[in-house]
Amino acid sequence: MKDRKHSRSSQTGGFTLVELLVTVAILGVLATVAIGEIWDYIDDAKQTGTKAKLESIKTQVMMFKRKHNRVPDDLEVLLEPDDRNKGEPWLSEDDIRDAWGNRVYIIHGDRSSQFEIVSYGENNEEDGYDPSLGYDMDISSERPLFPADDA
Repeated sequence: MKDRKHSRSSQTGGFTLVELLVTVAILGVLATVAIGEIWDYIDDAKQTGTKAKLESIKTQVMMFKRKHNRVPDDLEVLLEPDDRNKGEPWLSEDDIRDAWGNRVYIIHGDRSSQFEIVSYGENNEEDGYDPSLGYDMDISSERPLFPADDA
């Protein structure tokens, strides 16, 4: 009887290997779900940030137009120091890159004063403005990011 008591007191109150494996598996599943959600928010933020950057570039192009009475042919013109902007460039190299590091472009309209600033999204290809394209969707300074935004 003494041996039996002794054997119980030598057992520790730890977890079995199966309990530990189940716990690790559950934590792995939860982490996978959480990371997926976080990545979606990061990608959404990249689209929203790019849209805001395009609006900022558009403002700089409009200021350039007021000083020079023309819209620049290319955004590269705004990278050069300009005497009509106190000798400073209108934009920096980082300013004309979207959240994915791709170059943004100025697209001219039918009239000389019409233009829009465009990012071709994550894949940097002209795909269109359909939200079903996901993060490859083109983003414009002149269009809402998502159609519901124009309401």
